[in-house]
Amino acid sequence: MKIPASWAALPLFFAIAGNVLYHCAQKMTPAQANPFLSLAVSFGTASLGCLLLYLATSGRAFGADFGALSWTSAALGISVIVIEFGFLMAYRAGWRIGLLSLVVTISLTLVLLPIGRAFFGERLGLATLAGVAVSLLGLGLITLQAAPH
Repeated sequence: MKIPASWAALPLFFAIAGNVLYHCAQKMTPAQANPFLSLAVSFGTASLGCLLLYLATSGRAFGADFGALSWTSAALGISVIVIEFGFLMAYRAGWRIGLLSLVVTISLTLVLLPIGRAFFGERLGLATLAGVAVSLLGLGLITLQAAPH
């Protein structure tokens, strides 16, 4: 599924809106709810939604679509479990909604930059390296205030 260049901002809207809903729902998940049952219901809802959207949008046979999958689909499923559990438990530990995502995103970017360089040939320009330095400083300042005490 390709997005026309004129709609390039649309995926960003979905990512931002989905993340707002995601973090609010994670933050508001009752503390007494078992995290794994809660995640199972979340994943069940997501699976059903994806299946319905697949059926509504796919023009190919299921076998052809299924055959195009690789190990990455299973790896993504495992990563979703780890991410969801990490955020849920971080909120239960007292992290603030406005700062947890920022700390995670900055940290993730700092880990992904060298991976992008080493494995995907992505370039790191001077502006990017300056941004890394500012991000490291910001991360230090944020975590002084944001981390639960």
